[in-house]
Amino acid sequence: MNLGEYYAEDLHELVEQFDQRDVFRPGEREAWEEEINDAEDDYQSLMYLNESLLEAIDDRDGVKEVVDNHTHPETKQFV
Repeated sequence: MNLGEYYAEDLHELVEQFDQRDVFRPGEREAWEEEINDAEDDYQSLMYLNESLLEAIDDRDGVKEVVDNHTHPETKQFV
């Protein structure tokens, strides 16, 4: 796997964790998943999506806990 693939995997997991904690409004999870898939493992695009995602939901309940607990041993992007 390349770095972009690891990053996409991390973002999918992050979106899943946010969804499990009911952070998203109806339809948001699907929209973020589609954006991640459209980025096609492009590291720069995925970095931008990560920043945009966190900025969009920063003030919602459960976000800090998910981010604090979510990391990937290869990328360390969500530590």
